[in-house]
Amino acid sequence: MNSCDKEFLLRAYGALYDAEAGPWNTSAHSKYLEYMLASFFEKHIAVKPGDHICNIGVGAGAWDRFLSYQLKGGSLTSIDIDEGCCRQLKLGLENENNPNSVRVICSDVLLADGMDEQFDIVTMVGSTRLESGQYEGILQKAASFIKPGGVFYYQTLDQREKRADFAMICESCSLKIEAYLLDTSYGMRAQFFAARKAG
Repeated sequence: MNSCDKEFLLRAYGALYDAEAGPWNTSAHSKYLEYMLASFFEKHIAVKPGDHICNIGVGAGAWDRFLSYQLKGGSLTSIDIDEGCCRQLKLGLENENNPNSVRVICSDVLLADGMDEQFDIVTMVGSTRLESGQYEGILQKAASFIKPGGVFYYQTLDQREKRADFAMICESCSLKIEAYLLDTSYGMRAQFFAARKAG
């Protein structure tokens, strides 16, 4: 890793705990949400040996790191439109000597037509869907990445989104919701879904 990369990583890691991001990232709210993301996933989604996982929306990369350590000989593909997020994840994994097979793609997922592979598990968590400015389009794109019999893990913080909204998208994409949780702890309205694609 060259000195430019190291300086970038130092700034990126520092920004996670600066005066703007630090209060949220160190809060009980944030830690609780991280716990719930992992807990719901582990309870409702079984990662099998050789499974290929795709995560849409890298952000700070914590979720991608979690997923990378769930792999059992499979791979993780992480997609984000933000070049900084992608670079931070790539360099961070290298710096941390993460031994798992992780590919980072910097692209607008809605334009990722060149990706013709399908995955056993696709995840989209946090504010990814909100930040996209899309609803049906991005969820339908995510569903198109899932193999028959594969699973979609979707978590949303959109206060306006209703369970019925997601259920309608699932129905149009041959997905069946197998597990659901609404959690309103800390005043957040977090919804967690695990949906399986018809095989």
